[in-house]
Amino acid sequence: MRRRAARARVESVSVLRPCVCLSISFACASALASPFAVEVISYDEGSNAATGFTDSSTALGSAERFTGEGVFPSGVTPFNPAFGSDEIVSIGSGGQLTLRMGTAITDDASHAFGVDLIVFGNAGFIDQSFFDTDPGNDGTGVLGSDPQLFGGGGIAEVYVSADGVDWRLASTTAIDLFPTLGYQDYDVTTPASPGSVPTDFQRAMDPSIGLADLAGLTYAELLGVYGSSGGGVGIDISATGLGSAEFVRFVNSDSTAFEIDAVAAVPTPGAVGVLAFGAGLMWPRRRKA
Repeated sequence: MRRRAARARVESVSVLRPCVCLSISFACASALASPFAVEVISYDEGSNAATGFTDSSTALGSAERFTGEGVFPSGVTPFNPAFGSDEIVSIGSGGQLTLRMGTAITDDASHAFGVDLIVFGNAGFIDQSFFDTDPGNDGTGVLGSDPQLFGGGGIAEVYVSADGVDWRLASTTAIDLFPTLGYQDYDVTTPASPGSVPTDFQRAMDPSIGLADLAGLTYAELLGVYGSSGGGVGIDISATGLGSAEFVRFVNSDSTAFEIDAVAAVPTPGAVGVLAFGAGLMWPRRRKA
């Protein structure tokens, strides 16, 4: 009887442990899922999309870090945005782009600045060094007293949905500030090769910073404002009333087209901890096998 009872206890453990490990493995898979869009659900280029920039699959995956391969290869900086037809998709008047995310967009109060989703376009800062009186600083990245952007295009209506049916308006915004930065160690505005320290495309910029706040900054000082962030336009989905969303849609009701490079979900705090915890629980099981 004692041996039978002992065997029953062992069997109960052997049944329960795989269940725990299975649950953790699902959490681990979620933590490892892509933070970017992974599927185009639908796309309508609209009436005036940029010619040649209508490949909707370019909005999938990470934002560009290096652009212009085969034409003018150079690093993506706030003064040198992605410009390839295989890198950005244009949405003209009356058009829309609907994407499914690889990781859910979550409305989390602990997200920096309240930003839950980051959108990357192809806007860039105008380098005013070419227009000032000093010919010796041309191309060095001068914002000047009145910073200006190019390439932002029209106004996007950004909707999110948990099920792809019920759509909620999260924001109406231009896809411009902040222009994308591919690597933290780019020390010139149009670097000829990739950097070695990638920026974080899931780290939001402070949305309270406006163009006027950047007046007079040098390129090096601007990089200091970015820190480790890759830029992008931050979207807070709290106004939608949704706790999370799997789908995002861009609608153009404006008269001017705009372009999308990528979208990224801001990570839920603790995801890395869950991954480590799950790996720790599953490790004894792997050794035993």
